[in-house]
Amino acid sequence: MKRQTKISLSLITFSLLSCTYVSQGVVTSGDRYAEVMKEDYFGDSFEKIVYLDQNWDRWDSLWFYTTTQGSDFMPYDLFLHLEQADSDVLFRDADNMSKYRYLIQRESWDNPDGLPVGFVKDSYQGKDYMGFTCAACHTGQVNYQGVGIRIDGGPALADMDGMLRALESALQATRDDEMKLARLAQNMSQDLSSVQVEVKASLDWLREYNQINLSVNNGQLVDYGYGRLDAFGRIYNRVLGHMTPGDSSNSNPPNAPVSYPFLWDTPQHDFVQWNGVANNNEGPPAGFLGPLGRNTGEVLGVFASFSLEEQDTHLGYKASVDKRNLGRLERHLAGLQSPLWPEDILPAIDKQLAEQGEEVFEAYKCQLCHSDDESFVRDDKKRLVVAQFSSLSLIGTDPQMADNALNYQGDSGMLKGRAITIGGNDKFSDTTHVVFALQNAAQGVIVARDPDKSWLRARAEWLYDIVVAFFHNPVVEETQFHLDFEINNNFPNNLNAYKARPLNGIWATAPYLHNGSVPNLYDLFLPSCSDDEITAGKECRPNRFTLGSREFDPIKVGLVSKDKVEFPGLFEFDTSLPANGNAGHEYAAGVTAVIKVDASGKAIRKADGSFDLELLPAINEQQRLALVEYLKTL
Repeated sequence: MKRQTKISLSLITFSLLSCTYVSQGVVTSGDRYAEVMKEDYFGDSFEKIVYLDQNWDRWDSLWFYTTTQGSDFMPYDLFLHLEQADSDVLFRDADNMSKYRYLIQRESWDNPDGLPVGFVKDSYQGKDYMGFTCAACHTGQVNYQGVGIRIDGGPALADMDGMLRALESALQATRDDEMKLARLAQNMSQDLSSVQVEVKASLDWLREYNQINLSVNNGQLVDYGYGRLDAFGRIYNRVLGHMTPGDSSNSNPPNAPVSYPFLWDTPQHDFVQWNGVANNNEGPPAGFLGPLGRNTGEVLGVFASFSLEEQDTHLGYKASVDKRNLGRLERHLAGLQSPLWPEDILPAIDKQLAEQGEEVFEAYKCQLCHSDDESFVRDDKKRLVVAQFSSLSLIGTDPQMADNALNYQGDSGMLKGRAITIGGNDKFSDTTHVVFALQNAAQGVIVARDPDKSWLRARAEWLYDIVVAFFHNPVVEETQFHLDFEINNNFPNNLNAYKARPLNGIWATAPYLHNGSVPNLYDLFLPSCSDDEITAGKECRPNRFTLGSREFDPIKVGLVSKDKVEFPGLFEFDTSLPANGNAGHEYAAGVTAVIKVDASGKAIRKADGSFDLELLPAINEQQRLALVEYLKTL
């Protein structure tokens, strides 16, 4: 009997050690350790947190929140004990982090210090860092009548730029204040002189980073605000900086912020980013080695440690990027499903009105770009998203992001003379489009071994992950870029476009358009207008609205725009500023023309080669409300 008991215990132990989520603990809180807030910086209040059925259980969510991807932002103990600039309260205090709209968590097994969602410890080359996981930018929450609805894979409302600038101020205040510095040294259990050196080094680095990444457009500073980041611009600048170490002038203004995209169905997409720069298989056009290349480029942007110097004894570029975890995260996301409208929390959907809205959806040919619930099923394990892209000249939305991604260049620096792609013949000249430098950096990191592991272990894991990624990639066929209902693989010129995608879960992803310039779905179906037209009483997309509150509007479907007089910390989104334009995609408003297609869905061209376009009549208020109601059902 004792022998049988020992065998059973051994089996249980083996099962636990084999479990992907053992790091989260055997017993895990049903609320996934989410912290409630009675009243926060913007007057929001939620007394409980709920999670929707997205095919992830509590262990799935927590693993996503706390799995490092190799991001090394700043020394871990320094971040843990750093005070705010104007007080002795810790910078990571819940109220302060909530002000920047990061999601607050209680202490848990794999988050013992109670860091916000997406903040994690990463260890690299014998040092511990605070870094960011995917979840920091891709976990959302909306509040309704005291209930906080967490959306896994949803767009964050975070103000990362504001948080980084506040961190710079906190480091400077600590450097200049003897008492702050002494408290920090005591709390870090280190001597004063070593802490002083660490604070200065972190301050110097962050100050330079913030200065390089000012969002300047024609001499005008345009803040990102809540829920946006120019991720491309900042990734580009990180790569350029490593190409010419010590030369901060090798950079471009990251002045085209976009909304954080939602992640459900991302592994099932053939192309992922707003402009489709990276495909999701190993084929052309970008040659990024599929999802691993795409995700490696992302980590380089969010503070991975890396060098572009060629190694004497190993292939590729030395980096902290955790390629094993990137593969695991991508496979993990393959099981995430879009959130369904929760009728037990939000007002019930008007089924009759939604049916009218579906008729509008089809009459205005929305399904040609976005698909509908009949052609795309959120829980189909074999679902595949063939992204439809629209040229900037035709869709008419703000062009800044696509223009920057396509046209930004820099000094090739140490890459000069090297092959642009592994095994390729084309080489870097004196200058380069940054998209090609990013491609080179990502490939170089992928082929390199993990410097924290032995050669044999690193190579065995690398081979295993490549094989697993190949067999688990939902996008198995060579991708083709669908631009204006035609195939166009003219990389990178075809990137002068923006992507449509299926609209399942779209209700949980406000604000709208790629740059977040429209606050809700109802306003999306209105025309963009001048201030004079709005003053005269014309119903239009708002030219100014506030962001920061998580309070949800279930009628117009978006976030509530609160009064900035009552809450001065709110961000005012001004659509007249560069990169903030709210024009375009005005099909339902009778402004943007639709490409005519034949029975097979192919674009029709006129005798002169131009597209055959038509303007559809503007829908009325009842049709707008019906269309919004239908979108709630997806």
